[in-house]
Amino acid sequence: MSTLSPKPGPRGPLVVVALVATLTTPAAAQQPVAVDRGASDGIDRPIHDYSGEGDASSLELNPALLSAVKGLDAVIMGYRSTSAFTRGSGVGGFLGLNLGLGFATGLGVQRVLPSFGGNYTDSRAAQNPDFTKVSWGLSAGDGKVAALGLGLHWMLDRGQSLRRPDLDLGLLVRIRNYASVGAVARLGPADLQPEGSLPQEFAVTGELALRPLGTRMLELAGGVRTRWRGNPDIVTPQFGEYLGVLPRGRVAFRYQGIELAGEVEQVRAHILDRNTYAVVADAKAVRGSVALAVSWDLMTVRAGMHAGLSGGVDGFGLAARFSSARQGRVFWPRLVDAERIDLSAVKGERALIRLLERLARAEQAGPRSILLLDARAAKLGWASLQELRAALIRVRNAGGHVFAYLEGGDLKDYYLASAAEQVYIHPAGELATFGLSSTTLYFKGALEKLGVNVEGLYINEYKSAHERFTRSGPSEPDRQQREAILDDTYAQILKDIAQARGLAQNQVRGLIDEAPHGPEQALAHKLVDKVVHRDEVIESISTAVGARVKFASFGETDPELPTWANAPYTAVVLVEGTIIDGESRTIPFLNIQFAGADTLVQQLRNLRADPMCKGIVLRVNSPGGSALASDLIWREVSRTQEAHEKTPRKSPPIVVSMGDVAASGGYYVAMGARQIFAQPTTITGSIGVVSLHFDLSGMLAKLGISTSTFSRGKNADIASLYKPFSEDQRARMDASIRRVYDLFRRRVAEGRKLTIERVDELGRGHVYSGTDAKDLKLVDEFGGLREAVAAVRSKAGVPARIELDLRVFPRQRRLVDILLEQVIPQPGDDGLRTRLQSRRDAKQQLPLALSAALARLPLALLFLPQDEALALLPGLVEVE
Repeated sequence: MSTLSPKPGPRGPLVVVALVATLTTPAAAQQPVAVDRGASDGIDRPIHDYSGEGDASSLELNPALLSAVKGLDAVIMGYRSTSAFTRGSGVGGFLGLNLGLGFATGLGVQRVLPSFGGNYTDSRAAQNPDFTKVSWGLSAGDGKVAALGLGLHWMLDRGQSLRRPDLDLGLLVRIRNYASVGAVARLGPADLQPEGSLPQEFAVTGELALRPLGTRMLELAGGVRTRWRGNPDIVTPQFGEYLGVLPRGRVAFRYQGIELAGEVEQVRAHILDRNTYAVVADAKAVRGSVALAVSWDLMTVRAGMHAGLSGGVDGFGLAARFSSARQGRVFWPRLVDAERIDLSAVKGERALIRLLERLARAEQAGPRSILLLDARAAKLGWASLQELRAALIRVRNAGGHVFAYLEGGDLKDYYLASAAEQVYIHPAGELATFGLSSTTLYFKGALEKLGVNVEGLYINEYKSAHERFTRSGPSEPDRQQREAILDDTYAQILKDIAQARGLAQNQVRGLIDEAPHGPEQALAHKLVDKVVHRDEVIESISTAVGARVKFASFGETDPELPTWANAPYTAVVLVEGTIIDGESRTIPFLNIQFAGADTLVQQLRNLRADPMCKGIVLRVNSPGGSALASDLIWREVSRTQEAHEKTPRKSPPIVVSMGDVAASGGYYVAMGARQIFAQPTTITGSIGVVSLHFDLSGMLAKLGISTSTFSRGKNADIASLYKPFSEDQRARMDASIRRVYDLFRRRVAEGRKLTIERVDELGRGHVYSGTDAKDLKLVDEFGGLREAVAAVRSKAGVPARIELDLRVFPRQRRLVDILLEQVIPQPGDDGLRTRLQSRRDAKQQLPLALSAALARLPLALLFLPQDEALALLPGLVEVE
């Protein structure tokens, strides 16, 4: 039932009488109440949103909200007044487009039918004509921060304009993820001149929306609308009628693809005579509305109704939204949908993290998850495979189904496939699980034939990065550490496969020694569960789960926009590839990564300053590289750790997650954090330093080339490629790398709470498996990215109910970014950093792409500086 308040004036007593009659008479005998609407208002809608979520139809309410639209957006809507006196019926369509570069535009067409229904006499028909409304809007700004909007609205009837266009001026301001302010001023018409029987009108609407949880799940909003109306008989702009302040409020609950919203607003109304339907009095009325919206990816359907002015429902509205951006899903139908995971496409840390996120979502879906692991040609290291395998097991433990398909698999492929509840193999396939091997090429003999001599200075006996150039085979310490890594890795593989397939470890060892296995042999030895053709895989899965299954694709990320501004997130900072001075570099076609100290230092500083960053995981998959670059990164990791310990509420915590390799410089950078996670098969340690000096004088002599060098200073030519070290120079370089080693030892001693002497015992270039490293307290816990993220959430005090985005840094540079950098000058000057990079570039003797390519032959030794201390993993410790 409506609540009416009389407008002051001579008709006040009559209104009071009407109000009393309304409150004491049955609904059928109530005096009719008609809405007093603006002459150019569009069709009505149950929910009026001026500051929260934006779509193409926001053009009618607040054009600044067009900036919140992503991509292309279309809305078709209609409203039907079920009460004869509730104005606002009609249909309309809106189209919005985000143009990029901070601009968005919109177009709308509505057929508005505000006259009374039935055959009732409408004394205000001249002020409420049926018309077609055409609207256009433009918004400038960022829908996550602030935007300004402009809208123009024309009233047309049979092609003729009823009056000059209205003008809307809109404003949108986001206050982080917790509040949003929307305001719009409407000048009707734009010059506020009356035309015909249509008066000029000026209205201002303001609304404040709050999201107390910081997400779109709960939204509370309140605002006011103020209106002034002129007299159509007076030509000059003159507002003789003040229509008062009309408050409004709304609430919205959202979960996945469902939205339930309610609204209460005060409106201007006319009380009508029951017999003549003439206006008896002006009043204010309260009406409420409720609406339900359901989304499925790119489409949203909404239905709602109004009540409060008549004896029942005043009217109802329907709308459909189509968008190029996903809007959420009301449910995820995984009961009969299977997701195929192609391991051959997973290369590098970014792809691995994306796959881990997919598996985490499958784990959350529980019994609705059906995964088919296409375990052919896995290119990942053993620690990454172990991390993926653990994620697959979690999916199974949550009630999901995991199946694996093999055609011709090696030990890596089968190791991952063994985590599935059923393993399928092709009739012509084969399990080539021959075991593990690690091969190193030694170039000393070839270099001697070319006349190239390489001198390696190193600390200490286990630091074998130089041996590929200075020896014809491994030294005994290097042989010992390589054998130990193979033993630990092999033991872990045997244990995991045996546990998964219900076999004894000795059985698994024997089966590996007897490889290869044909399909029938593999089936007989319980290594696989079924022999099937490719086209029979889906049928086999359907039989196993007891439902008809089909393959489907699922989005990589949650399609909903959880917040207005930047969502709270956990940052994963990648230290991937060889660590170098300067900026990070990538050669996409060769899949070569270089972790630049300058890039990572700046990235960590930016994350510390971002209040939305709730935690940092330093993900290390690097054999090391430049000792100087490693120390620069260590310093920034240490500063991040100290900042959190000093002000835990303002600074994000940081932990380290080690991937396949985190050794030498890769281990160095981790020492700034208090907590380190690694897999049992991670290769780590290698606390030591090496320096290489290449002497090409012999090769030049064979080619008949001579050199002549002029210098000032005793050791000006110490780094020359054309002469060997003198005894004095060798002693100086040895002292230099020992200083670096001493610094390395101090960093480890401080970070791991060990004595310098104990670090020296564990160091000397010694490489360890993750298993040994944990026993020796060089790492803290076994685990991967999941465990590291859980640790930073715990340190940051983020409750489990709050979801955090996972963002990977540094951002991956696209081709368009590289091109834009060449044509758009970079603002400002980075001072010392810029000058240092200029010096490095000036010394670069080879094209960047060629230098980077050579860096793979081997482990960037040819790319890293000569005669400088390198914290680099010994040789190529690759276990296949």
